[in-house]
Amino acid sequence: MSQPLSQQDILRALVDDVRSVADAPITDVTTGNCLAAVSARHCGLASLVSHIAAGLDPVSPARENLPQSAKELALTLADPEVSNTDNASLAMAAVNALLPAPENVTEHHGQELMLARGKGRKVAVVGHFPFVDALRGVCQELWVLEKRPRPGDVPASKSGEVLPQADVVAVTGTTLLNGTLAGLLASCRKDAYVVMLGPTTPFAASLFDCGIAVLAGCAVPDPQAALAGIRAGKCFKGLSGVRQTAWTRPGA
Repeated sequence: MSQPLSQQDILRALVDDVRSVADAPITDVTTGNCLAAVSARHCGLASLVSHIAAGLDPVSPARENLPQSAKELALTLADPEVSNTDNASLAMAAVNALLPAPENVTEHHGQELMLARGKGRKVAVVGHFPFVDALRGVCQELWVLEKRPRPGDVPASKSGEVLPQADVVAVTGTTLLNGTLAGLLASCRKDAYVVMLGPTTPFAASLFDCGIAVLAGCAVPDPQAALAGIRAGKCFKGLSGVRQTAWTRPGA
């Protein structure tokens, strides 16, 4: 039996995807209360770790202290010292600036995708997404795994008990930043339909090889509008200039 992939295995494969594309100079780095953006060949976004994990100080990057190369910044994602910091968010934003949505992706909101796939099935959602209340109305059973549980949620520490029961699993792209993705995937059934959601999600083909069926991230067709919203402190749900898109693994 093959060994489960480690978090470092996943990140190394992801940065190999970045190595396979042309580099581009960084033209702008923007951070707000919730999101980081790196502008290079495209505009890439990522959630700030400090926004997700209470108690961490947000990064205030000085432009002169960052690499001028988007690829150089992106490759730091595989550095263990970067994990679970806002520097990981900046690195992932650089990844997303170099790996835009492929031409064959569909415009698809994560909520619509989960409602369609979760109907009548057992669903586990890692993170309290805004659509979980709607999802409860269509699923056979729903577990919402949260580090800071709200009423009705399940503590994230119980993921090893819950995930093997789920037919459909949704994980946030920030699991790539905080070191938790490998453990979550190892707990999922081989036949589970796994979706990665949110603006942090990279369009990296290597993630399909890890067992993920759909990469539901975003494109940024209007960077000026998106960057203005980030500077104003908006989170992704209230951001203009972005489009939710989904890339499905062939045959999934």
